[in-house]
Amino acid sequence: MGAKKVNVLVFSDSHGKIDNIRAALERQIERPDAVIFLGDGLRDMEQLELDVPVFCVRGNCDYMGIYLLDAPDEQLISLGSKRLFITHGHNYGVKSTLSPIISRAKELCADIVLFGHTHEPFEKTVNQQNDYGIYLEKPMILMNPGSIGSYPYSFGSIMIDRRGAVLASHGTLR
Repeated sequence: MGAKKVNVLVFSDSHGKIDNIRAALERQIERPDAVIFLGDGLRDMEQLELDVPVFCVRGNCDYMGIYLLDAPDEQLISLGSKRLFITHGHNYGVKSTLSPIISRAKELCADIVLFGHTHEPFEKTVNQQNDYGIYLEKPMILMNPGSIGSYPYSFGSIMIDRRGAVLASHGTLR
């Protein structure tokens, strides 16, 4: 039998709107198994008292705070049977191109890439042959949850089932 199903809630760019994070958490039918925060609002994450694992990375607007002492610019984490590369995205120029972040994720053998910074929800599966000119050994899922701090106050949800299938989706607070 495979690993258990894993539900992950993904936030980025809260910019002081902690109540929006709380509202998104309250709307979940199932309690998430983990929360990922992709930067620009680490101080907001410090105020939440979550009883699930929380993985955070630093954004370009994160300057001070407790989480900042431990928050790296990027992390590779394993959830379920998948390897997730998480970063804010500003160090990879995600507002212009996705090639650098895909190259880095390939180096790390990541299955899923999560980034923020653009404030725009985005999800795409990049196949072995792709428009980015980077040959991949296996398909890679790219996701940006958008901004929980800017209208329409978006967030991401990832479900990894027991067989390793991934469902990535977006939600909004509008």
